[in-house]
Amino acid sequence: MTSFLKKSKRRIKHRYREGLNYICYFVKPTPSGPVRLVIFGQGRTGSTLLESLLCSTGYFRPNGELFNISRGEILCPIQYVRGLSKLTANENLIFHVKVYQLTRDRKRPIDPANFLNALYGDGWKIIYLRRQNKVRHALSNVVAEHRGHYHKDSDDREAVKVFVNCEDFAEKVEERFHFENVEKAALSNVKYHEVVYENDLEISHNHQETVNRILSYISLENRKAFSKYRKVNTQLPEELIANYDEFVGMLKKQGWLSFLEP
Repeated sequence: MTSFLKKSKRRIKHRYREGLNYICYFVKPTPSGPVRLVIFGQGRTGSTLLESLLCSTGYFRPNGELFNISRGEILCPIQYVRGLSKLTANENLIFHVKVYQLTRDRKRPIDPANFLNALYGDGWKIIYLRRQNKVRHALSNVVAEHRGHYHKDSDDREAVKVFVNCEDFAEKVEERFHFENVEKAALSNVKYHEVVYENDLEISHNHQETVNRILSYISLENRKAFSKYRKVNTQLPEELIANYDEFVGMLKKQGWLSFLEP
């Protein structure tokens, strides 16, 4: 019963905020001056890490995933964001969104291109975050699901052993390629700053330089950045995967063996 009441309260609070944003959308003037920044990328690409790094500079307050379906479906995403922008007229604003939160996860899907074009037309800056290695991308999700947690905030080494359903895994990798194609199509008519996980976020030594480039892109002065989040999986694939030989065989069959390389 306690859990039910907590969920009910969260949903009521969520709907209250949604309604407030719609009211602001209709009655408040459009702000000018503060930075509006959206991080557009799939899950397990470092979007939470990147937002936390940017917020650590003091320029932003975290908003996370505005359209995570666990909060309830936002009826009108574009109007919702415009209302939130007006509600926070005197401060910079940041959030991150996954392409499937606009499409697959919704009962009423919206066109990602229309969403990004609308924000871009309103003066929003767009960060496109992607991961090059689709096999390790999909494997990261398998590990997170196995752990029951998607983030890590300590340097403690974890010894995880997972059995990979190779048929399902191949579908997950194909899905990552598919979503990237959808993302690139959605971005075709807007300017954006690209961040690549392997080059810019995977190694913590690169974090400050990555943040500096983004701050330059949005015309803000450099500030020191830090994050409590740590890389979840530091194990080698042969240590991590219980059915490693079968896994390698599947990668060879699909032509993805090169993705297994560091």
